Amino acid sequence: MTARLTFGIPVYNGERFLPAALRSVQEQDLADIRIVISDNGSTDATQQICLAAAAEDPRIEYHRYDENRGGIWNYRNVLALSRTELFSWMAADDIKLPGFASATIAALDAAGPAAAFACPRTQVIDADGVIYEDLNDAQLGLDAPTAHERVRNLLRSQASHLMYGVIRAEAIAATRGIRSSLGDDMVLLVELLCAGRMALAPEQLFLQRRHDTQVSVLGASSTTWFAPGRSGARSFGETQTNIELYRGVAHAALPFGEKLRTWGTLGPSWVFPRWRAVVRDVLNFIGVAPGAGRLRAQRAAQSQPVR
Repeated sequence: MTARLTFGIPVYNGERFLPAALRSVQEQDLADIRIVISDNGSTDATQQICLAAAAEDPRIEYHRYDENRGGIWNYRNVLALSRTELFSWMAADDIKLPGFASATIAALDAAGPAAAFACPRTQVIDADGVIYEDLNDAQLGLDAPTAHERVRNLLRSQASHLMYGVIRAEAIAATRGIRSSLGDDMVLLVELLCAGRMALAPEQLFLQRRHDTQVSVLGASSTTWFAPGRSGARSFGETQTNIELYRGVAHAALPFGEKLRTWGTLGPSWVFPRWRAVVRDVLNFIGVAPGAGRLRAQRAAQSQPVR
């Protein structure tokens, strides 16, 4: 039987959570899947974990690279290694429950070619796998009839976890792929929603793990995750994300009027509410540490004589 879906797992030093993540895709209730792992030069037990799993499961394809080329390269690489009509990124610390594949594919098939991707509802787990949050993602409005409505609803919700749904390969091909910017997930989702709707599988089948060693928690140091060796202070990360959003809409195959309306949603829904982040980009570039102004004010207050 020819597989319809590839799970792509980019990993670097993932020994802590990888076994559970890998097991979760192996236990999907849909047999005709491929599992592609791209190991970005791990120095821990990741290689041994992957080799052992691949030896037992012929659906697993393990690729190891000696050099760490950065997270963006690794996410692009698992996509390039996919040869199926459907694709799903799988972070090496998340969990996809057994019905994930069948439910999302069923939702995608039911929605027809107007849907670019599908995603189930999501819960958040901690490092120990304990669920501590239900994401409010049942009524996101990403099945709206027009691109500008879908993009507006996405940006307002900031539902970046939807990147880990099941995506049509042809829909990804219509985008510019993952961009090397801090908001790569949101940029990609905007481009996908310009290409088509999101189909929702109403079950809670995706567990997104949040822990204190992941990129999104490490803050400024996450810049080097995109390209090792690059200076975070000079990356203008937030500004670059804004630019990529506008470029993404420009790239989309939308009628010109709809393209203008979609561009018009970016400012009020994303750029303007995040103006402080752009200011931080400038302050980082000129060497002013975050909170320096508040610190100076506190010191000035402390130096005033007591009356």
